Amino acid sequence: MSRRQAECLYWVQEGKSAVDIGVILGLSARTVEEYIAKACEKLGVRTRVQAVVRARRLGLLGEEP
Repeated sequence: MSRRQAECLYWVQEGKSAVDIGVILGLSARTVEEYIAKACEKLGVRTRVQAVVRARRLGLLGEEP
C-alpha cells in the first residue's frame, strides 16, 4: 500500500469523508476515492471500513501522518 493510500485510510478511520480528506491532503475528493479504492483492492476487501480494519491488523496505519 502506498503512503498516500495509508494517509487516506488513516483519515477514514478518523471519520473523515472523501471531501474532508481531500481538503486535508490537498487532493480532489475523486482522487481520494481512487486511493481508497486501490487500497481496498490491495488489501483484498470491499469496503472502506474493512480496509481500515485490515490495515490496522497488518500494522499499516500508524499515528497521524
